[in-house]
Amino acid sequence: MPAPRPYGYSRFTPEEYDFTEDTGLMVGQTFLDFDLHTLDGTPARLSDYLRDKPLVLETGSMTCPMYAQSVPPMQALIRKYPQLDHVLLYVREAHPGERQPQHASLDAKLGAARTSCARYHEENRPVLVDALDGAAHQAYGSMPNSVFIIAPDGAILFRSLWNNAVEMDVILGMVARGEAPPSRELKAVPPFSYRGARTLFYGGVIAIWDFLRGLPRLIANHRKVGNM
Repeated sequence: MPAPRPYGYSRFTPEEYDFTEDTGLMVGQTFLDFDLHTLDGTPARLSDYLRDKPLVLETGSMTCPMYAQSVPPMQALIRKYPQLDHVLLYVREAHPGERQPQHASLDAKLGAARTSCARYHEENRPVLVDALDGAAHQAYGSMPNSVFIIAPDGAILFRSLWNNAVEMDVILGMVARGEAPPSRELKAVPPFSYRGARTLFYGGVIAIWDFLRGLPRLIANHRKVGNM
């Protein structure tokens, strides 16, 4: 068997993500709790934010184009559905480079999360920063911009490898009305917007080069998921 790939990769390659094998928590399973940190470094746990409303959990990082382009529409959905709570889990850098390298310490990860919130200034969800080893991220599937909905009793109501705010509008509306959402994979939105492309500059020239070099394989992987 091949050796497991290190969690905190220094250079992006498409092999870091297997879009056809979801290893994260599935619908009907119970959420897993982890030791996390708020942006100021205060210890926190995901359960601290699981109260009397369903909780929408999204993963993201400063150098993830998929996350960056989802921020404004997700903020609109937060306002549209006050019946739900929302949290962002800050994970490893999706496209590290010389300007924003992969995190070498928890302090560096906290700093990157704070910088990310300053750059994506619309982000007003509570941000929980994962441990350096990505314990929470790996339990929830290790994808750069996945989304989970967790019931107040801890049951996973919905999950998708990728977020898609347009399709999430329907899903969140159902959950807000107390209806069970369908278990399906949301269609990934290609990060070809200006906002998505700009995100790669935050990583640096290396991040841009690695993304462009891996783009054909990324497109092929997304198509595989769409045909599943």
